[in-house]
Amino acid sequence: MRVTSNSFSDSLINNLQTLARRQASLQNQIASGQRVQDAADDPLAAQEILGLRDDSVATAQYQKNIGVHSEFAQAANGQIQSLQTIFNRAQEIAFTIDIDSPEDLKSYGTEVAELIKEAVDVVNKQHRGEYLFGGTETANPPFVATTDAQNRVQSVAFQGNSTQPSSEIASGVVISSRIPGENLTGTGEAGLVSDSRTGADLFAHLVLLQNQLFSGDAGAIQNTTRGELKKDEENILYHLANNGALQSRLESTLGTAKDDKLSIAGGLSQRTDIDLSETIVRLTQQQTTYQATLQSAGSMLDLNLLSFLR
Repeated sequence: MRVTSNSFSDSLINNLQTLARRQASLQNQIASGQRVQDAADDPLAAQEILGLRDDSVATAQYQKNIGVHSEFAQAANGQIQSLQTIFNRAQEIAFTIDIDSPEDLKSYGTEVAELIKEAVDVVNKQHRGEYLFGGTETANPPFVATTDAQNRVQSVAFQGNSTQPSSEIASGVVISSRIPGENLTGTGEAGLVSDSRTGADLFAHLVLLQNQLFSGDAGAIQNTTRGELKKDEENILYHLANNGALQSRLESTLGTAKDDKLSIAGGLSQRTDIDLSETIVRLTQQQTTYQATLQSAGSMLDLNLLSFLR
């Protein structure tokens, strides 16, 4: 079969272009350190790389979410401990007034009155500009105290809600690090100050203790108020334990997320990073082939021209 000169030229140009593209691709790989420049280089690897990159982004977000939850959990823990310290002093007073005089009881009443105000300040604390115990209601302090003519707190109203901000810390794992200040719904996370399921109602019981101390009603404190305060004590202890468990869980989940991040990075490296020495060898081979093709083409063109001149 006779091969025309045009066919030879077209074939030569195609071969040279293919070899040039391969050289350029290998040079780009060496310059960038990346084996897959676009999906055409390795479609299967490109698909796996896209999936791993999505996983890497998700894992980074999980780590960020865990960090935020850890911050709020630690901040809440500090305030719960402060509240416990205040409450413990009020409870100590309630359990040590058996033989005290009316004057002593009033003195204790004055101290409890100050403890109540201090407790209100504690549960209205903010972190990152958000109230720790107000749920998703962030415009106003969650607890508002009403005082009498003597500037003694007579009631504390909750104006937050029991809805807690949440986010994902692992695939399909959504948690909240916030604690509702009050929960009277009968479901969900227990309220820190009051909860309908346990009978805890810290401010109501502290105000009751305060007023009984001022009125000298030691009997009511002994027979009723001490029992009510026990409910608040158990509720505070529950939240301290629950908060500690949450912080441990977040620490463990963060460790897992970091391990996942390293594993994903390894998978990406395996699929994208080049073997430098191997790639250089391949580039050298392509360059040698390119030069050989040019030399062969030159020889063929010389022969064709010589034949034409004859």
